[in-house]
Amino acid sequence: MIRRVLVLLPLWLGVSAAGWGGACLSAPPSAAPGSESAAHTPPQADTARSARGVVWAPSSDPTTALQALHRIAATGADAVRLLRPPPDTIFAPANTLGLSLFVDLPVAHVSAAALPDSLRAAEPVLDRLLQRADRHEALQAVGLAHHTDTTVPAACETLARWSERIDSASSLETYYVTPFSPSADRCRDATDRVLVDLKGRSAPVERWQSWAGASPAVGVGALGTWTRPGAAPGLQVPHSAEQQARYLEEGLPALWAAPPAAPSIVFVHRWRDAETSPLSSRRYGLHTAAGAARPAARVVEGFFTGSQRVFAFSAGTPPAQTPYGLLVLGWLLAIILAGLYVGRPFVRQTVRRYFGAHGFYRDAIREGRELEPGVTAVVLSVVAVALGLMGVSAARCAAELLVTERVLAAVPDGLQSVLAFGVEHPEATGLLLGGAVLWLLLLWASVLVVVAQRQGAFSFPQGLMLITWPCWPLLSALPLTLVIHDHPPGSASLVLAGLLVASLAAMTYFPLRVLWDYQAITGRSWLVVAPLGLLSPPALALLLAAVLVALNDVPLRFLWRLATWA
Repeated sequence: MIRRVLVLLPLWLGVSAAGWGGACLSAPPSAAPGSESAAHTPPQADTARSARGVVWAPSSDPTTALQALHRIAATGADAVRLLRPPPDTIFAPANTLGLSLFVDLPVAHVSAAALPDSLRAAEPVLDRLLQRADRHEALQAVGLAHHTDTTVPAACETLARWSERIDSASSLETYYVTPFSPSADRCRDATDRVLVDLKGRSAPVERWQSWAGASPAVGVGALGTWTRPGAAPGLQVPHSAEQQARYLEEGLPALWAAPPAAPSIVFVHRWRDAETSPLSSRRYGLHTAAGAARPAARVVEGFFTGSQRVFAFSAGTPPAQTPYGLLVLGWLLAIILAGLYVGRPFVRQTVRRYFGAHGFYRDAIREGRELEPGVTAVVLSVVAVALGLMGVSAARCAAELLVTERVLAAVPDGLQSVLAFGVEHPEATGLLLGGAVLWLLLLWASVLVVVAQRQGAFSFPQGLMLITWPCWPLLSALPLTLVIHDHPPGSASLVLAGLLVASLAAMTYFPLRVLWDYQAITGRSWLVVAPLGLLSPPALALLLAAVLVALNDVPLRFLWRLATWA
């Protein structure tokens, strides 16, 4: 638990300070039908233009894997993209069933710098596949990497070398799977084929069209959207099984009919829920982990076999869109602040002094008069609770964003589980954030008091007031969050970016303002005052984040590209 606190603190402290998560109190629209009608007629398309396949993680048990392979063939699929090499007993039945196998090497979510070592580590797997390729026609292609940093030329050189090696040793094709846009991806000529990851995208056809004009040897490596465990049935329920089915009902024929050319192959993601994933709240399978079919499985079989193209699903009942607990708590904090301003002359006077006559504010602290530590403690507590509220909002927002899953998958395992815990347990994140910020603020105030007492009398109420009132930028985020909650923005990503910049500005302003006032009040030399800034909550959060990044070798540049270009 202590490790979770240490990791979650730097994660949420910066982004939550200016209400980063408030923009997402209302979840962004998920893949859903364009209307509330239960039946939907997809666009007509020539399905023969594209090969049809599914993404599959085969079981290590040969009997279980063979049973699944026969079920996949029965859906009408003619290709399978395997996330890991299958048991040897799978290749011969795949020949008989007429399935083309695209097998991924165990190289995924790595930076360009780590790609050469990752491919060398996967060399025994590659050698085994090369041996099987001579005897089994079904084995068609080898995936050198998926979700690696193909925005860097160094990665392209590595992929090209390994692709040439495979081409010279066998008739196998090579490919990689990319989440990046064609303008960012630089490696399309390094392998025989590129597969684009479209899973989770609200407009998969638009992303495909951008790639279709960039390279002729492009297919779709993953198409699908996630369901949420425990979601009620119905098209109007976000991330329900029916929404997943409607997504594929619309997406498959739209891709097959997309100009200028349909993809050469489309893989539906995925046959069965993953045993483990960065976010356990996202289930992509056409079947559950226990093997039960979801409605999407019927859609895929209908399109792949050509037996059915129109499907009807129940509309269901839409859930309440407003998280009333957060809304009530936010307005309660606003009412508390308004009540203090109206009912306490000390608050009104301090506000006027702080913003209108800052010298009088400093004099009041220096002389220890009109401090009212009880009221100041209430204001500081409101700040901590407000930050906790922002942490809850930020975690809920991250849980809905497509990019969160990709970024988490590229984070080292040691941090991945902790960050995923923060995303999937927003209330715990808010509690940890608010409590940690309050504790760090009180600790910093205590240090400032102790240092000031070496030169003269300086009480804890004076230190408490000194660190509380510069927190006003954090309080201003509270009404902003409530406004955004009632009027959700059209582009959550744009608002998040703006609020993130604002939070960084607030984190910079707060310690500088406190230290500037502290030096003027105590008269201590800047040689003494400046190092005290290293103990401020923002500085400690940044220091802790830097240590964690260094110890875990976090690929920051790769994560940034995933967050901005994928």
